[in-house]
Amino acid sequence: MLAGAALRLPRFATAAIAAALAVAAVALLTAAGDATSVAVHTLTFYAITAGAYVVLPFVRRGDVLMASVWLVLAAGVAPCVIGQEISAPFMFANMAGVLMAAAPIYIARLRQLAQGDTREARFRRQIEREGGLD
Repeated sequence: MLAGAALRLPRFATAAIAAALAVAAVALLTAAGDATSVAVHTLTFYAITAGAYVVLPFVRRGDVLMASVWLVLAAGVAPCVIGQEISAPFMFANMAGVLMAAAPIYIARLRQLAQGDTREARFRRQIEREGGLD
């Protein structure tokens, strides 16, 4: 019981620090008069996706990615609700932020495959729990 709580606290602290840094970066760009810039959209969606991966460690990586893509779609179409046009550069910036957060996770899996780790996920987890391939 104590080990589970000990693991949750650093994960929560990491997510809080990442969120604070993202808010600070967006605030700096906004203060510079660039509130509608592509960089703000990219950083915002990077922070959201990276935060989701940190806060939801037991959710499949593909599910987090798909939820982020749907969020990009919703955020891209949302201006239509209030009578504005859809902004393609902002939608591409949002998608770039999501892909920047998701790419390292998929690259790590490709590295595992290149190293010959083709076991099913449950067996990979079992060996990781037992302490590796000693």
